[in-house]
Amino acid sequence: MRLIRVAFLSVLTAFSLCVFSQSDTVKIKVLIIDGISKRPLMGVSVINPKSGITQATDGQGELLETIDKRDTLFLFYPGYKARQFSVADSALKKQYSLTFLLEPFTTGLKTDVVIKAPKTLEQIEEERKKLGITPKELERPEIVFTSPISALYDVLSRRAKEREKLKTQITEDERRKIFKELLNYYNERKVIDLPEDHYDDFINFCNLPLEFLKNHTDYEIMKTISTMYEKYARLSGLVK
Repeated sequence: MRLIRVAFLSVLTAFSLCVFSQSDTVKIKVLIIDGISKRPLMGVSVINPKSGITQATDGQGELLETIDKRDTLFLFYPGYKARQFSVADSALKKQYSLTFLLEPFTTGLKTDVVIKAPKTLEQIEEERKKLGITPKELERPEIVFTSPISALYDVLSRRAKEREKLKTQITEDERRKIFKELLNYYNERKVIDLPEDHYDDFINFCNLPLEFLKNHTDYEIMKTISTMYEKYARLSGLVK
């Protein structure tokens, strides 16, 4: 009788775990669209760092995938700003239909300028000091050295390469965002007079590395950017 009871409890536990697992597994249908042209983007990498699976959108910019509801996924496409998303806080459904706009780094197009209140230097400095810190989901997992070959495989695997590539782009997104906040601040205080549609071109012209923005003082950054602005303004024809 005791054996029967133990067997029954084992079956019940296994069934409960199975139901729990199934309830946490959901399907997502993702549509990725270019933020400027509004056309579907084919070949966008949808990366799940937890499972190590990377899939790409099809010719219609779509992808259907089964994930754990708590997973955080990343969208990566060369030349576009990386994005991350999760359905963990959404109402439980069997399938989620999600549409995302990916914004290119530089459009080269004239767009309406949206004037925003610039952040203070203190706020920008806090953001500068966080440069290079990538989401914990993309941190390199601890390698179990079962053999030299398995360790080498982890380093050279496609998963590791995708993860490092995405971390690099996320850092670049943050670098450019903080650079633009500084330009807004300097424009507001008449240190420079740079039209917003020149921001991306000017950032490329300066080519200031992440370490410079992260480790130098506000004064050093301001002097460097104002000096670079004078050169850029002459070369680009902003001033005669």
